Amino acid sequence: MREAGEGDSPLSRSRLLAYAWRETLELRRDPVRLTVALLGTVLLMLVFGFGITMDVENLTFAVLDHDRSPESRAYIEQFDGSRSFRATPPAIDARDLALRLQRGEASLTIEIPEGFGRDLRRGRVPEVAVRIDGAMPFRAETIQGYVSGLHQRFLQDAATASGVTLPAAPANLEMRYRYNQAFRSLDAMVPSTIGLLLVFIPAILAALGVVREKELGSITNLYVTPVTRLEFLLGKQLPYIGLAAFNLLLMVAMAVTLFGVPVKGSLIGLLLGGLVYVVATTALGLLISVFTATQTAAVFGTAIVTMLPATQFSGMLQPVSTLEGGAWLFGTLFPTTHFLKISVGAFTKGLGLAELLPFILATAAFIPVFLALGVAFLPKQER
Repeated sequence: MREAGEGDSPLSRSRLLAYAWRETLELRRDPVRLTVALLGTVLLMLVFGFGITMDVENLTFAVLDHDRSPESRAYIEQFDGSRSFRATPPAIDARDLALRLQRGEASLTIEIPEGFGRDLRRGRVPEVAVRIDGAMPFRAETIQGYVSGLHQRFLQDAATASGVTLPAAPANLEMRYRYNQAFRSLDAMVPSTIGLLLVFIPAILAALGVVREKELGSITNLYVTPVTRLEFLLGKQLPYIGLAAFNLLLMVAMAVTLFGVPVKGSLIGLLLGGLVYVVATTALGLLISVFTATQTAAVFGTAIVTMLPATQFSGMLQPVSTLEGGAWLFGTLFPTTHFLKISVGAFTKGLGLAELLPFILATAAFIPVFLALGVAFLPKQER
């Protein structure tokens, strides 16, 4: 017995569209899958967009002021007046100061020694003891940068006001941020969240479309009709590409209107790259479906295969260039890595279509690979 489709056209548009229409009708009859397809990305976009933030604001700090001079009070007020810090009641003694840091009641403590104001008036650089809660390293490093900046600015302003000259620093380093000058987490996280959601939900839906056929036994239609495996997979994929493209438009609109993250670069490049990306992610879902036999296994398998690389190895939390060995290779060979360059480039860096095109082509390269592997591993007709 020959394999289904042998001797026929390798790719029939009518057979492919017939499977696509059948999958669309099944999707319409399944309210759970349809709801996830239409509203899943919206809900998760709200959760991730507002819930995941790297902003360091309203950090509580405690002060033990041994000097109690006008200069020490001015020093404390510059912290309290910053949006990054929020003062708690003054500490009673050093033990009270240490306990607040230990209990998490303060993110940092400041101990101002006696003679702080006197040293400042005489042109000497006073010493201040600052202790930072290092339980969260990223936040601790950010706090250290804020404290250093405020400290240096205060010393300079105080010296200028008093007409004294402080000892020159070994070097004077002034930094300028080229992108995201406001240093907002939303400008970084929202474009990345789009890439995360467009690999997670579309891949799961595409995987379920094939695995459901296995559970129901209707996949035998593939064996008794002249439909080729490629036509079967593409027909299953098309409806989810349409749904994912709709979700792409929806999330871009949410990013601009709800989160206030404008598209500074090429909107056409962003949408074109997004369309290519969802074709790749749905193809990835089809590939995963080949190796799973139940819908439960498909959901968990796809979630693991998509979420872990997208968050850990694609540049969402740390640049891929900082990874080494297998982690770097895995990140480079995952489509989300390249789409994040498209999304962040279009939203935050203001890249045009010409600058985005190499990343779009890199993302497109995954499509034939995933489809070819899916066709190769899809079970053949029994002979």
